[in-house]
Amino acid sequence: MRELGKKLLIVFSVSLLIVAGGWLWLRHDYASYCASGGFVLEYHSIGHHPDWPQGMVIAPATFEKHLQYMQAQGYQMVTVAELAERLSSGKPMDKYIALSFDDGYTDNYTQAFPLLKKYGAKGTFAIINSKIGGNIYMNAQQIKEMQQAGMEIASHTYSHNRLEDIDPIYLDWEIGTSKYDLEKRILPKEEKVKTLAYPCGSYNERSIAKLKQFGYVAALTGNEYLNTPEHFKEHPMEMCRLIIMDDGKNAYTFASLLHKGYWRSYLKDRGIDMRFLSWLF
Repeated sequence: MRELGKKLLIVFSVSLLIVAGGWLWLRHDYASYCASGGFVLEYHSIGHHPDWPQGMVIAPATFEKHLQYMQAQGYQMVTVAELAERLSSGKPMDKYIALSFDDGYTDNYTQAFPLLKKYGAKGTFAIINSKIGGNIYMNAQQIKEMQQAGMEIASHTYSHNRLEDIDPIYLDWEIGTSKYDLEKRILPKEEKVKTLAYPCGSYNERSIAKLKQFGYVAALTGNEYLNTPEHFKEHPMEMCRLIIMDDGKNAYTFASLLHKGYWRSYLKDRGIDMRFLSWLF
C-alpha cells in the first residue's frame, strides 16, 4: 500500500511539472505572439448618431477612458499608415496600435480630435468624399486641420458603396477618384492618400487590384484579428480591424475587447478551429 502511495505521488508530481511547464511555455508563446503584431481599432461616431447601434456610438468620456487605458498600458497610438510601415519594415511591433475612424462625422473633429491631441495619440480618418461638408459630416477645413496636426486622412470610397456589389466600371470612381479628390482638396502637395477602409468590410479581388493600381499602401477589412508582419506581407490590402463596441456601462469592456482579440488571433494563428470556441470570443 505504501509503495502504491509513493508511485501515485511520483505520477502526480511529474504530471504537475508537465502541466506547469506547458503553462509557462503557453504564456511565453502567447506573449511573443502578441508582441509581434498590432491591432487597428475601428471607431465610428464619438458622441451621438441616431442610426448606429448604441454600443457603436462611443461617448467622449468613454473614448477618453480608452485612451487612458492604452496610455497606461504603454501603447504607442499611431495611424494606420504608420502601423503598415512598421509591419513592412521589420520594426518592433510590441505595444503599437492604430486608431481608425470611419465615415468622417463632425464629432470626430469636435470630440475625438481634441482627446487624441490631449493624450499624444494619432488617428486615421476614413472620409467619404460625397459626404464632406454635409449634415453631421466634417467639412474640408476641419479635415485639413486634423491632417496638419498629424492625423492621417484615408479614403472610405467616394460614395460608400459596397465594393463587392457595384458594377466594376465604377471601381475607378470609388477608389481612384476618391484618392485623387482627397489629395487635391485636403492634402498638401507632398502628401498622398495611402490607405482605404472598405465600406461595410466589402471587397473582392477586383477591388484589391484597383487599390494596387492607384497606389494605395494598405486597406482595412472588418476581420477582427491581430495584424502580423507575415499576414501584411502577403495581404497588405486585407489589414484586420477590431470593431469597438462599448456603451460605457462596464469599466472593463475595452480591456476585455483587447484581451479577447489577442486570444482569438493567437488561437487562429496556431490552427485551432474557432468555431468550437466562438462562445468564448
